[in-house]
Amino acid sequence: MVETAKSSPVWGDFTLLVDGKRAFPEIIRCIEAAKRSVEINMFIWREDAIGCRMAEAVLTAADNGARVKISVDRYGLVLEKAEEAKKSFFHERPTLAERVKIKYLELCYQNGGSKNKKETRGPLFQRVMTHPNVTVSRDVFKADHSKFYIIDDEILFLGGINIEDKENGQDCKGRVYGDYMAKLQGSFHVANFREKLANGADLSPEYSFGANVKDGGVRRFEMEERYLEMIRAAKKRLHITMAYFSPLPQFLTALCEAADRGVEVTVLLPSSANFQHDTNMKTAKRLLQQSGGRIRVYLSPRMLHTKLLLNEETVSFGSTNITKKAFGQLSELNLFVPNGDFAFAEALRQSVASDLAEATEVTDAGSLRYRRVIAALEGLLV
Repeated sequence: MVETAKSSPVWGDFTLLVDGKRAFPEIIRCIEAAKRSVEINMFIWREDAIGCRMAEAVLTAADNGARVKISVDRYGLVLEKAEEAKKSFFHERPTLAERVKIKYLELCYQNGGSKNKKETRGPLFQRVMTHPNVTVSRDVFKADHSKFYIIDDEILFLGGINIEDKENGQDCKGRVYGDYMAKLQGSFHVANFREKLANGADLSPEYSFGANVKDGGVRRFEMEERYLEMIRAAKKRLHITMAYFSPLPQFLTALCEAADRGVEVTVLLPSSANFQHDTNMKTAKRLLQQSGGRIRVYLSPRMLHTKLLLNEETVSFGSTNITKKAFGQLSELNLFVPNGDFAFAEALRQSVASDLAEATEVTDAGSLRYRRVIAALEGLLV
């Protein structure tokens, strides 16, 4: 865990948790210490080691009297069943349409994993589902890709890490995962977060949340413009680390324009993404070609599940990929903070530098290969 600076009453409340191996222990510790309430909003929650451990933490909080509300979007079921353990902790019995999608992903990406997709539905699951202090929403398809935890209205965790073993180390194909969660300590930050989701407003002049909200009649999609604003505002440096990056014309144009005005633009992608790999490689190729090589593209040996933008003024990370679906169909959540002289921002800069140091720069666009048919299909879907 990265310690935050104590000199500022705001930034001293922020802790950066790099990767699941640092994030999960702190999240579990705080859940188990909950006195009044726990709220968990999750995209993927697998029935694997960390998924079961998180459920045990929930039961500890509930046994101690805390009221626990869990929301796991039905949208995540297809991905839960398509790779790794291929078991969902909460979701049961895929529909025919969901089974078709699962088979498509298995055939196109061949990520491997267990051949036994039958959930055990043992005592742990039964205790969670029947505990009087636990409420679970699991059958509603909300298209909610965000991940966050609220504990006792005093602690907020948010970022890009799902509840699954691969986020806690590596996947079944040996790809080491990388991502972030932020811990915000204090009732003000929780109130700020709730205000953002409810009304779209930020209470703090020092930092903000970026959110696509798709909740019943409320539909607010702001993340595409927030990302484009960061790209257009860059004067000297712009860095993007992105798990899944579609070659959207408005982003290719904005990035090339940034390079044309002298901004040092770097883009970091996983060299082997679990999904949408072909789209990533198509985007990398176009960035190099359209910028005449002025945009520097790097490929990481790790499966960076990160969604991060950084310019000289601001840094943002969270759940939002650069895809049509992320910008126009999904509920998403990012944190925006100044790229300033405090430990939280410094830890992010160091992490980005470390990721770039282990990556390989692509100097020849012709060396990038992708399956054109798969990339075209992905373009229609994401």
